[in-house]
Amino acid sequence: MSLAESTKQENAKTKSGVKGGLSLKGEARPFVNSFVEHLVHRNIITEEIALQVSAVKQTTNGKRNKSLVETIADDFKIPREALYDEVAQFYSFRLIDIHDRNARRLQPSSVNKLLSGLPESAYRLALKYKVLPFEVADNQPDKLLIVTPYPSEREIHEVGRSFPYKKFEVCYMKEKDWAELWRQVTLDKQQVAGGGATADDTYEENEAELDSVLDREINRSQLIALVENVFADAVRVGASDVHIIPRGARKTTISFRIDGDLTEWYTIEDARAEAVIAVVKGSGLNLDRFERMAAQDGAAQKIVDNQIIRFRISVLPILSRELGGKFESVVIRILKDADASVSLETIGFDEYSLGMFREAISQPHGMIILTGPTGCGKSTTLVAALRAVMNPTMNTISVEDPVEYLIEGARQVKLNHKLSFEDALRAILRHDPDVVMVGEIRDRITADIAIKLANTGHLAFSTLHTNDAPSAVSRLFKIGVEPFLMAQAMNIVVAQRLVRKLCDRCKAPAQKPNDVFLAKVGFTQEEAESLASYRAVGCANCIGGFKGRKAIHETLFFTPEIRDIILDSGDRIDTNVIRASAIRHGMQTLRRSGLELVKKGITTIEEIVANTANG
Repeated sequence: MSLAESTKQENAKTKSGVKGGLSLKGEARPFVNSFVEHLVHRNIITEEIALQVSAVKQTTNGKRNKSLVETIADDFKIPREALYDEVAQFYSFRLIDIHDRNARRLQPSSVNKLLSGLPESAYRLALKYKVLPFEVADNQPDKLLIVTPYPSEREIHEVGRSFPYKKFEVCYMKEKDWAELWRQVTLDKQQVAGGGATADDTYEENEAELDSVLDREINRSQLIALVENVFADAVRVGASDVHIIPRGARKTTISFRIDGDLTEWYTIEDARAEAVIAVVKGSGLNLDRFERMAAQDGAAQKIVDNQIIRFRISVLPILSRELGGKFESVVIRILKDADASVSLETIGFDEYSLGMFREAISQPHGMIILTGPTGCGKSTTLVAALRAVMNPTMNTISVEDPVEYLIEGARQVKLNHKLSFEDALRAILRHDPDVVMVGEIRDRITADIAIKLANTGHLAFSTLHTNDAPSAVSRLFKIGVEPFLMAQAMNIVVAQRLVRKLCDRCKAPAQKPNDVFLAKVGFTQEEAESLASYRAVGCANCIGGFKGRKAIHETLFFTPEIRDIILDSGDRIDTNVIRASAIRHGMQTLRRSGLELVKKGITTIEEIVANTANG
């Protein structure tokens, strides 16, 4: 029996005796165990919840698969981390701080080696309960300390017994620290062996021979488990996309897009590239494993850390230097539902933009457009906006292709081969909508319908791909929307970008650039004199000195003056005149919004220059 296991039992008995005398209104509390009393005593749950938990456990008589902590968290919406903090304290699990470093701590390569040596069943349990080997015990070289955010789960002991150490101790690590540890461990995975295939499989085969060879290779390798790990790792490190690219007959690289940049994460060698792609396609829906000459789009849904995560999969045939090689590139977009905390206040609007945006969406009708390149967070901002305006008295409908987020309370149209994007837009006009979200204005047809919705008493949200906010007006004009319709329909256009944030732990003061350069970038003389900027350094906590991203905005609110400019535009929209008017009324350009972040030490000058135009 492990130290944590025996300590847990002893403390449970002791604390049960100590707290057994507590009473509820003069009577003995009929709680299921002393840990529930502990939660009440610590004000984590109320006495009423404690009684309900006890009743649930007694009526199910132990037949329910959920643990006590999971029952409280799921049924009564108590934060899991708060509960496991109390579990660790009550049962005397050692608390491990990821920032405490000593010579006994295992290097990421050693952690990966220990994990890869686990039996399949133990490995799956380690992934399920987030178990990682952490360090060798002080003065006990035969004892391993393993960490997890869920120390009370019984199956963890099966994982502990599977490591090549005589003894082990289960320790508690907070969820946030564990996620950082996992990121460091997965960063170390630069090469993963995919199996023991021999070189004689590289000859040119016909389709039947190729399929047979791939099946044999997949069956004798660990590719299926590896691909599952790729999906999970990408979610855990916060990647937005996964790129799987054949580099040779037996070399495939897997890269994660993190904070906007592609970072090579794994290299799979000694496994045939076509076999890797076949396993990826086999994990999704609407993908034909045996079709290698056509572009394909599919989807997958998986449970990662007790969350349902959706994936959009794009497959594209690519050229190969290998004789007979039939290579395909795969890009997987990770579609995590917008967090419940996402709101207009958390999006990152500056004070002016937030005020104007709120005013625009509070109107009974009109069009709100988000503009920017793919991956700049437009969909997240639209979700926050819809949450701000939706209520049970309104019919909210969205038409998107593909659907990025599942929005509770909205009717999201399901497109298929019998219902096109344009047909769906026409159909919702007859579906009594109050609020409509059009995923993207693609052409004259979608623009006309969106404008018509806005001009007939509906609040319409949509997106465009333009470099800045004033250019959205010009783009609509060029695809055929009449100026008088735009002037009547538009409430606001917001251009958005995401810029990388400097890592707070390792950023360092940067050498001040010369005043000529600062003036060219957009700083005033007064700002240049007082500027204290920072540079990226890089540490174990980040990637290349950056961690996370922050939105910057350019908010074009349609004032009467701007509506008049559009009405008087004739056969050409002058975006410079529109921009100048908006700036006079308080709009910050994307560049100015970014420079404000530089002044606050949030990002670098180079990052802003790379992502915005001077204007």
